[in-house]
Amino acid sequence: MRIRDLGMVAGLVCLGACSGPAEIPLRPVASVQQLMAHIVDPAADIVWDAVGTIISSDGEEHWEPETDEEWAVILNGAMTITEAANLLMIGERARDQETWMRMAQGMAEAGLLAVAAAEAQDADAIFAIGEDVYNSCDRCHNLYWVGDDDRGRVRDENPQPPVREE
Repeated sequence: MRIRDLGMVAGLVCLGACSGPAEIPLRPVASVQQLMAHIVDPAADIVWDAVGTIISSDGEEHWEPETDEEWAVILNGAMTITEAANLLMIGERARDQETWMRMAQGMAEAGLLAVAAAEAQDADAIFAIGEDVYNSCDRCHNLYWVGDDDRGRVRDENPQPPVREE
């Protein structure tokens, strides 16, 4: 009887070992606002600022990444946008399981387009995809930040009107 019990215990231990590692619970630390301020917005700015043209009375100024190092920075920004979308879907951050999740997935898809363009070192594609990234952000902000005066940013207690250069 003892040998049979020992065999059963050994069998259960083997089955437990075959089931794989125990799931490690995710423990979100940052709020959605913190993710936006410290991860998403800086990464999006990298993509948005990567390629551009300014036409003024002084002429035309155009910029785009030229070196592998500059492209690596854009790839990092694009990958950060893509992975940050996953962070927005974790735990209490997800405001709902339908629209929020779909919008976060849209952000990831826009980020993946930027990743592919950065890997291809395609400045025209990065410029065009900047609109996709912006639209994925704006759709979510319009739905989930309605009525929020600061829209996740630090408020300036003494705001100054913008200065327009002509």
